[in-house]
Amino acid sequence: MIHCIQEYLPFAESIFVIIGVAFIVVQIRQQTKIARADHDRQKKQSTIEFYNQLSSESIQFLDNIIGRTLDLSSVNADKALRKSVVRYLSRLERLSIGVASEVYDFEILYLMSGRYLIKKYEQLESYIMESRDFKNAPTLYKEFELLVKKFIKLRKTHPDHTVNKKAIVRQP
Repeated sequence: MIHCIQEYLPFAESIFVIIGVAFIVVQIRQQTKIARADHDRQKKQSTIEFYNQLSSESIQFLDNIIGRTLDLSSVNADKALRKSVVRYLSRLERLSIGVASEVYDFEILYLMSGRYLIKKYEQLESYIMESRDFKNAPTLYKEFELLVKKFIKLRKTHPDHTVNKKAIVRQP
């Protein structure tokens, strides 16, 4: 009997090692999944927080530009307006860079304010393009422009995209 146990002991040890390794692999996968979900939640939350902060800080400026065409000459004619436009676009560029680098969540931003940001870009497009030429800075506010183009593309391909009706949203 002891001889039989001794023969099967290495086999049993190997089985327990394999089971232990499998258990560890399962635990690592579960912890990775939990960490990824937490990271995604934090990314979404920080996107909402940054955008809300941007909106609240810019409300006076946005009220002042409703219905106005903003080109380089009209913005430069008003020092306060110029300061507000540059500050607002700089914040939108920072937000866009955050989305492009996946610090902020593309889909959440799109769902929260995609249409709005498209409209703001259209309103500021003349100013942006003329500023690029004037300053000889072809990448000025470029990330904001690229983000808006992605929003427009998503709206065309998935016009009814909502939180509950998800499109496959992958940034190129």
